[in-house]
Amino acid sequence: MKEFTAVLHLKSKVPQKVASLSAKVESSLTANAKIFSESDPTLVAFSAEVTKLDTAISAKDGSKVKNQEIIDQTEVVYGMLKSLVVYVNKVAKGDKAIILLSGFDCSNEPTYHDIPGKAMIRRVEDGSTIQSVKLYVESLEYADRYKVEVATNQNGPWTTTLDFASLNRLEFTGERGKEILIRVSGGNCYGWGIPSDAASFIPR
Repeated sequence: MKEFTAVLHLKSKVPQKVASLSAKVESSLTANAKIFSESDPTLVAFSAEVTKLDTAISAKDGSKVKNQEIIDQTEVVYGMLKSLVVYVNKVAKGDKAIILLSGFDCSNEPTYHDIPGKAMIRRVEDGSTIQSVKLYVESLEYADRYKVEVATNQNGPWTTTLDFASLNRLEFTGERGKEILIRVSGGNCYGWGIPSDAASFIPR
């Protein structure tokens, strides 16, 4: 299936270029808030970090401290831009006109994007809080979202615990001392791929 995609045309993290693109994207998302109503990260959070970057660049005085502040803030904003590209592609679903409304550039040629293949869980461990479970999953080509399902029996029923979660957000709360079965699927705007083999875990 062919679709156009939003692209991040920044080969290097030059602060001024990141700031310039960020201002364009911020302005465009704001002007088209009805279309991009649930941006991830939120427009408020993105705007705040863009302002910090602009302030750091304006305050540049050649010192190592100021230069490092600019580098660090550029990394933050660049990371948010990458997340927004994924979000815009979810909303646009291959529509070139919608992509261009976001302020991002659009790929010159439509590309093939299939439904992701079978997910693979690398490991499962205790999460950051009591009873929480943290998953580490292999990234899947064409996947821009991940779904986590749990069950108490191999044959189900399977209940969705996390949906539209990124690889960095695969953490959820289980029930202490009770074994659960966990599986993960990768997806995009065309559907969900094949679930992973089930992993067993007992939250503490």
